[in-house]
Amino acid sequence: MNVRPNRFQKFAHRLFAFVMCLLIFACVPVPTQLSPPSPTSQLDLDAGMESAFQEARDTLSFFIERIAAPHPNRTYVAVKVRFSTPDGLSQDIWVDNVTYTDETFRGNMGDDIPSLKLSFGEEIVIPTEDIVDWMIVEDGKLIGGYTIRLAYERMSPEEKERFLGAIDYSIED
Repeated sequence: MNVRPNRFQKFAHRLFAFVMCLLIFACVPVPTQLSPPSPTSQLDLDAGMESAFQEARDTLSFFIERIAAPHPNRTYVAVKVRFSTPDGLSQDIWVDNVTYTDETFRGNMGDDIPSLKLSFGEEIVIPTEDIVDWMIVEDGKLIGGYTIRLAYERMSPEEKERFLGAIDYSIED
């Protein structure tokens, strides 16, 4: 099901992506020793995040099967995509309204990446090897979303409460 989001939904998706980025970066441990900058982000050095990325990659076929079958209460389908910027760094962005046809993923940018001339809402083709996570919301419940689950696990009780108040789905095991 690929429904065009209205203006409020676009705002809500953009706000969700922004909050998730803030939460993920806020939950990454700060190194105790300064090291020279590298082209990879701190998230790349986080074993928990790497494990979440791997679990998402390992279950991508489940995601494909799930989105191929219509569901009356599916409200969100997205993949988190790793983009490499010209400065050599990587940026992980949620891409929503994802479809999979003819062995190709397509979706709409959940944020802007000016250095790559990509804009919020722009439809893009998504290389499978660049997908680092996926999520589906059906019947008000999160399916997949391994990086979201990890970020949620790392939150304080107060952060969890604020986070759950900002989203329209539940996070269950």
